[in-house]
Amino acid sequence: MRLLNTKDFTVKQFFTDIPCYAILSHTWEQDEVSFQDIQNLDVARSKAGWRKVENACARARRYHFDWIWIDSCCIDKSSSAELSEALNSMYQYYEDAAICYVYLSDVSGEYHPGNEKSNFRGSKWFRRGWTLQELLAPQYVVFLDKDWERIGTRWGLRGVVSAVTGIPVDVFKGRIIDEYSVAQRMSWAAFRETTRPEDQAYCLLGVFGVSMSPIYGEGGVKAFMRLQQEIIRISDDRSIFAWVADSAKKTETRGLLARSPYEFRMSGDVQASNVEFIGNKSSYSFNNNGLHIHLPFNPIPSSSEHFGEPIFLAHLLCQSTRGGSHLTIYLRKTSGHQYVRCYADEVFLTSSPPPMDDVRELTVTEHLVTGRRVRASNTSRSTSQCDIELLRPAWDFIPTRKFRKFIIDEHTVSLPSEAGAVHYVSQKTGQSAFLLGSTENGRPSLSIGNSKIEGSIPEDTHLGKLKSGNYIMITSERRGDSQEKIEVGYLAKDDPEIRLWTGPLRLPDLGVTFQPRDHYEFQGIFPPDPFGRITQDMAYATVFRPHPDDPKECSHPTFRLLTYRWDTSFFGSYIVHVAFGLQGSSVWTDIVLQYSSSQAHDTSENVWKSYLDSGPRARMRLKGKGFAETKFIKSYSPLSYSVTAEIKSTKNLQLGDYSLRLDIKRI
Repeated sequence: MRLLNTKDFTVKQFFTDIPCYAILSHTWEQDEVSFQDIQNLDVARSKAGWRKVENACARARRYHFDWIWIDSCCIDKSSSAELSEALNSMYQYYEDAAICYVYLSDVSGEYHPGNEKSNFRGSKWFRRGWTLQELLAPQYVVFLDKDWERIGTRWGLRGVVSAVTGIPVDVFKGRIIDEYSVAQRMSWAAFRETTRPEDQAYCLLGVFGVSMSPIYGEGGVKAFMRLQQEIIRISDDRSIFAWVADSAKKTETRGLLARSPYEFRMSGDVQASNVEFIGNKSSYSFNNNGLHIHLPFNPIPSSSEHFGEPIFLAHLLCQSTRGGSHLTIYLRKTSGHQYVRCYADEVFLTSSPPPMDDVRELTVTEHLVTGRRVRASNTSRSTSQCDIELLRPAWDFIPTRKFRKFIIDEHTVSLPSEAGAVHYVSQKTGQSAFLLGSTENGRPSLSIGNSKIEGSIPEDTHLGKLKSGNYIMITSERRGDSQEKIEVGYLAKDDPEIRLWTGPLRLPDLGVTFQPRDHYEFQGIFPPDPFGRITQDMAYATVFRPHPDDPKECSHPTFRLLTYRWDTSFFGSYIVHVAFGLQGSSVWTDIVLQYSSSQAHDTSENVWKSYLDSGPRARMRLKGKGFAETKFIKSYSPLSYSVTAEIKSTKNLQLGDYSLRLDIKRI
């Protein structure tokens, strides 16, 4: 690999003995500095992307890194062989880096990322395909805002990052991603985009531990099919077949392979298959006429046919974490042992385990065993010294005289490992405040009174409560030498963002998927839902059960509002608000229909507030009915319509346990 020197900006190639290095993750903008540009610094400095290179190197130098890897200028993309090697090694590059700097050019660090005013969750970095592995692979990740100021670390912001990405928070606590099913990992990429369609497959090579040659021009579908074939070579996890086609393609027959990561958008709860059910028949392979596999079949009524051919339910031997349901798909027999998948927009969920008395050997036309590679030794080392720097809000605290000889400047102490911990006192009160040092593994250690907090991998951010009720926050950051940097912040007890740092991630209690008809135009979700998803053919939103400790109504909403625009050819345009939520043990829904040109047209926020206890529509929420209807009548026309909404549990694989259906019928 090639590395960029952070001091003189020269690029050097390493084959062995790769030095300790930092790595940059970013989204590409116009006029990035290329490998050819960096050979001539006058040319490189004329590029708009030079500022990014310069700031990344400055950040790395600040933490004593001599080398950094930046994809824009460390890969010679004019060489197809080098590009192929880089794409297949990219995960390893990020995994071996001592630290990864994530530069979010569209994010301000003014607010904590969990604050509703923060634009952290809306960053385009979370929507790009290549940044998925850049989030997963490194051991340490630091998020930087548009001004290159630190927002926080992946560990410290694990709850917010989990909500944004849909990746379980345990991954950011150190759980190996190979412990998750193929379908689950595919779902993490479902809502991400790439500039080139083939990269939807290539960006996932490291996530699944496979290699393949990039062939730009082959198309996204073909590349993704090749990726799945490579996964199948090393895995017998049948969750790779647990995908749901776009509802617009429901009549199209398919094979068992998906055509894009998006088709795994509903598969975040699918566990790896239990092949013990099927014994020595668990393996499957490709031959020249399709995928050869053994599947348990379940008979369905003989009247169920597709173009005159019988249809069967085939079990994938997978279960969903939601209620332990078993996953089945629809197969239609074409001839002999040949089958195709039909109703590909559905994966049916059953409560009963698959019957093993009818296991068929068939061909459908058309893991995991990949232990993560050993982490490079330069990312795991002992720490000989740590620099402790007080950030401005913490300047009230000073080290006791015992540690004065270690003082570098007014607010920084350089502490050798054998010195233990620094004792800090408050200048205002003169009272003991806290002890701060580092452990043998280089993680920070904080002691307040009799309470001691010791960090361990991957923990790099800690919060400790002082006797005054205020908080000390310590964050460690890797450096390029054998030292550690510990920064000390201070948060007042009445700071509204305290709960965002101290509280664990709270998961929604109910998720609802809504698939609108063509004549609806989606307008939005209120209150905004960090767990929500909006795509071309569906919307997904979540709600919580009420809790006495919730700080305010909007923080963990027990109901939300989906807003749509309905255009009619004769009556004009209408705004359709669909409210839904939890009331006790029941789910409920209601409809508000408004003429879009009317002066009385309310905002989504006002309509949502009308369902609060003090609002005029509170009674509709308290009734807890899962069906709602409103009639649409024009006095000057004989035509009238009924608009209905119904929310009910589903037996198909999707996001959440409930489906919301909106219908408009002429009456």
